[in-house]
Amino acid sequence: MLRKKMMTLALCITLLAAVLTACGGGNNDKGQAGSNGEATTDSSNSTDNPYKDPMTITLGFWDADAEIANIEKDPIAKQVLEKFNITLKPVNMTWDDYTQKIQMWAASGQLPDIFAIDAVGTQYQRKWVEQGVVKALPDLSKYPNLAKYFESPDIKGLGVDGKYYTVPRRMFPSVDWSALDRMVFYRWDLAQKAGITKEPETWEEFEAMLEAIVKSDPEGKHITGLTTTTTKMLGGFFWLYGNPVATSDGSGSDFKWIKEDGKFIPAVFSKNALPALQNMKNMYEKGLIDPDIALVKPAESYDNFVAGKAAALLSGGGFINLNSDMYEKRWKTAYPDKDIMESVKALKPLIGPDGERSHAIFKTYWSESYFSNTVDDKKMDRIMALYDYVLSPEGKDLLTYGIEGVDYKIENGQKVVIEKGSLNEKYPASRFLKNLVAYETSDSYTMDNPTIANEGIRKEAVDYIDWIQKNTKVPDYDIRLTYMSTPTKDKFTVLDHDDLLKIMLSKEPVESYWNSIVNDYKAKGLDKMIEEVNAKAKEQGIE
Repeated sequence: MLRKKMMTLALCITLLAAVLTACGGGNNDKGQAGSNGEATTDSSNSTDNPYKDPMTITLGFWDADAEIANIEKDPIAKQVLEKFNITLKPVNMTWDDYTQKIQMWAASGQLPDIFAIDAVGTQYQRKWVEQGVVKALPDLSKYPNLAKYFESPDIKGLGVDGKYYTVPRRMFPSVDWSALDRMVFYRWDLAQKAGITKEPETWEEFEAMLEAIVKSDPEGKHITGLTTTTTKMLGGFFWLYGNPVATSDGSGSDFKWIKEDGKFIPAVFSKNALPALQNMKNMYEKGLIDPDIALVKPAESYDNFVAGKAAALLSGGGFINLNSDMYEKRWKTAYPDKDIMESVKALKPLIGPDGERSHAIFKTYWSESYFSNTVDDKKMDRIMALYDYVLSPEGKDLLTYGIEGVDYKIENGQKVVIEKGSLNEKYPASRFLKNLVAYETSDSYTMDNPTIANEGIRKEAVDYIDWIQKNTKVPDYDIRLTYMSTPTKDKFTVLDHDDLLKIMLSKEPVESYWNSIVNDYKAKGLDKMIEEVNAKAKEQGIE
């Protein structure tokens, strides 16, 4: 019996090796690195192999230590990196410190070769370009998939004097999909135990549900109301109460403009701001928001929500993170016999005081890759080649669907999933490698895409975005004003999530505290910026 098992194991290893070799695809003629990371004798040592020399690339990415450690457990991620003879060396940063760390590295000449941040439009991003801190992308004609990626209008518009200095991580085909990146999930099972029988559709109903759960505390865990994975997301929810254009991705530079009383102003400073702030404050004072929300950490907030210590969770990443961070990492262990989608519901955009169902609005991409100017041309070429491959049809299929013949098959021209388990668990670094270049999360919202492994969650995800596109309205604003450059605007940031948090925690009345915040912005040039933008908009014929 043992001999039979050993033979079976050997056969499986041989088949897997053959399949992985096949996945190397058409680039094998350029030389494929061996599985031990060394160049193979027959191809990698050939003089025309552009990747024959091993190369170490430092990478600053969120939780890079853990993500890169997973590569050793992931035959697909290893395959891709071996293809280009690259070893990634992590330079760790977290969601709490990445902005400060990168600015410090930039100032001290210690930037990693590649680093990720959401900096488009910020003052420091402009300085990096002006001072030569970041390296310009080379001619993209050598990298056809990357060149095609830059044909998208909102990415093409990021050029500076004919050069690109970043590769943005595209997420969505339109702003409607932004709804997926600031979602509230709530414990419907606990709401039902608290006597709630109808899923909330208005802010009043949502508050009533939270109040019922907190007061009844169905599991005796001193449950709190709404919490979040990071306070940067606060504006993505609370501005939806009548001032949805004010929603921000947290970068401080993506504030959108509306026309009010005859002139363009940042929507954050609209007359609709005060009711939204008061609504948030009322929820906090009623005990419907986690009193420790200022101290939340992503992992802790997921733990608390799944453990039934928080009634609702504001998070990013939509149903993809619901599947990976909640279901796979926590829920299926804590509740092996409980269907998560019978216990956890996604809050649909609530009907606000304006009678509209509004969702958060962001750019179609979030965060970008930058490259230190210490990267030489040879290393830059290797990085661009890796990025180009990840964006190629071959790379996308491999990192999304796994290995053909093992994880999926082709029938009648369509991919059919074979692997019934989670590809995130089977290939724990593939998603990271894909996200390094582009998030492209919208691709995951179809029933034949295995990224959301739990089919119940996947079905909810597909139905949710379908519902969003049929039932919500994107308010009017002109994105040209967000991208517009004026002397004052180029240095101006609006960190609305910090302002919201201060108001929430302050003992001062909302209106007086908000007025003091607005006065601080005025002292930094708010009125001058508005004058400059309106004058330039008039010159450009923007009405």
